Amino acid sequence: MPKPSPAAEMMPAPAAGRGGALASPLAGSPAFLVRLAQLRAFDEFHRQFANFGVTPAGFSVFALVIANPGLRPGAIAEELRVKPSNVAVLVNGLVAAGLVRREPDPAELRASLLHPTRAGQTLWQDMEQTQRETDARFTEALTPEERGQFVALLRKLLHR
Repeated sequence: MPKPSPAAEMMPAPAAGRGGALASPLAGSPAFLVRLAQLRAFDEFHRQFANFGVTPAGFSVFALVIANPGLRPGAIAEELRVKPSNVAVLVNGLVAAGLVRREPDPAELRASLLHPTRAGQTLWQDMEQTQRETDARFTEALTPEERGQFVALLRKLLHR
């Protein structure tokens, strides 16, 4: 039997199950399925929020500032479980876009408090509606009861 050429050895094998789903040892892995769901959620977010020029991370920061005027950036980092330096970059973008303003914190002069601007509050109304529609699209395969259970289970996993 002839030995395959080196080029043939480097070629990937044809995918098993073409035309159907691949067998996966991760098909029952909650962590893997959450990751795939996150990718789908991000795809939907980018499609729906393209006109706003905001990323999912920037939107999360903006949502916290809208809901908690006078919030410190450090509290945002804790809530979103990200590095403070990453929050600073996102806040700088929101400030540059005129959506958020910084005010000195009278309790600690080196710290700042974040507030939505009037323009930010106005834009938020459109963003909030778009977010509701995006969530509805993302969970359209679920009944309202299943959606509530899904959210409750995710919160339980996150200890919230």
